[in-house]
Amino acid sequence: MDDRVQIRNMTKSFAGVTVLRGINLDIVQGEVHGLVGENGSGKSTFVKIIAGLYAPDDGSACTIWGQPVGFPIAQAQQRGIAIIHQDLALSDRMSVSENVGISSGYSAATLGRYRRGRERAIVRRLIAHFGLKLDPDAIVGALGPAERSMVAILRALRLLNEHQVAHSDQDKQMLILDEPTAALTQEESQRLLGLIRGLAERGTAVLFIGHRLQEVLAVCDRISVLRSGRLVQTVEAATTNESDIVQLMLGYEIGAFYPERHVPDRTREVLSVEGLTATTVRDLSFKTYRGEILGISGLAGMGQDELPYLLFGALRRRSGVVCVEGKSIAASIAAASAAGVVLVPGNRQRDAIWMSGTATENLTLPFLGTFAGRGLLRRRTESGFSGSEMQRFGVRPLLPSQQLVRFSGGNQQKIVLARWLQTKPKVLLLHEPTQGVDAGAKKELFQLIREAADDRTAVVIFSSDIEEIANMCHRVLILRHGALTAEIPQHQLSEDRIMSESQRHSPADTLMTAASGLATDLLLGRTPS
Repeated sequence: MDDRVQIRNMTKSFAGVTVLRGINLDIVQGEVHGLVGENGSGKSTFVKIIAGLYAPDDGSACTIWGQPVGFPIAQAQQRGIAIIHQDLALSDRMSVSENVGISSGYSAATLGRYRRGRERAIVRRLIAHFGLKLDPDAIVGALGPAERSMVAILRALRLLNEHQVAHSDQDKQMLILDEPTAALTQEESQRLLGLIRGLAERGTAVLFIGHRLQEVLAVCDRISVLRSGRLVQTVEAATTNESDIVQLMLGYEIGAFYPERHVPDRTREVLSVEGLTATTVRDLSFKTYRGEILGISGLAGMGQDELPYLLFGALRRRSGVVCVEGKSIAASIAAASAAGVVLVPGNRQRDAIWMSGTATENLTLPFLGTFAGRGLLRRRTESGFSGSEMQRFGVRPLLPSQQLVRFSGGNQQKIVLARWLQTKPKVLLLHEPTQGVDAGAKKELFQLIREAADDRTAVVIFSSDIEEIANMCHRVLILRHGALTAEIPQHQLSEDRIMSESQRHSPADTLMTAASGLATDLLLGRTPS
């Protein structure tokens, strides 16, 4: 039996618009094959054809493990193919073992009774086989993002294994992972990438779709690049680099990816924080200045993800003072907004935009009163304003009346920035600002952030992307266990320095280790040493 999934001349058009053009691609058992391209390049359509949701145009052909298949592809899972979408489709209220078994129908005893013990045993074997640290009884809603992704992968593998038992002539597997690390920190991503690499080493074919090119290069054997619906090139990951991939994606040399940094006005303090303490953050003090881009980072769970929401008043402080231009502000969103603080949250689809609303509605909703006269909304004025802003911020397509759900992630983020930058904020808080954004849109977002700083806004970037903050920021603060442990000035900024400081052993680590040891001694009835 052939060890490949083979695509030939795959073409797909919608209403006369061609979105895939003659794609030829081989995905080989035992490899991680990357699929990259800007939003709109055709990746999603390609995956939906493999999943059987779409049928391609006449002339397209697909062979799975040596067997030709018709379109639309029926019962992909019975052919050894499983797709794990970005939303994972997990039930937060159910346990790990319940989520893993739900697609397989569980192991039923006489009269269809649920066999909880057997289910746990099956999941334990899967967990042990892949060397994971998961509790089968843990409630999925309490797990971190990386562990949730692992649960979805285990569910898919169990389903594929059961189909193989039912179809003894089928022993090949392929997993398609659609942006599996989009919502993960770097530390979480590394754990998931280790699992993906292990799957390939055990013989599974993996199609890995991602925006984070460093991760794609690190985990993949080969990488295929789509541009405007065409397969531009398939390259060996070991012999290429991020710059080459970006150039293939965009079709032109990208030049300096990060904008040049100017010198901020260190005489004009804008945001100051004294003794801020909350759930994770503790006794934190720092200052930012007019026109400065300050980066705040650390390993997962160290407080940098809590901090922007504390500063914006969306989370409760236990103690501490936050000041803007020397004036203390109350711990509320209204007070922060009135003081000129704006926040672009990490989960823009949940917290920052109205997906079913139009681009115009998302741009103007907080300021509708400025477009009203005599109690009526001046829609022509509103539409003209939004069109002008979309053009200024490079939003594509330039369609103010289009629903936001139909824009790419990068263009959605531009609309969020455009909405708030028109207010000329004093402080701009950006939590994971390029999460789920392709390379071309990232470059444009970096330029918009740079222009905001040039316009005398104090910008604070809270990010797990150390390349991003090393190249964008004037200073970077490192948090560990919620406390400030290092400040790195611009002339010392590098990815290695940020990672080194993030992982540096601190007195808090020693204290936590000692406390953990004491707790273990007490639980086991031992006399503490």
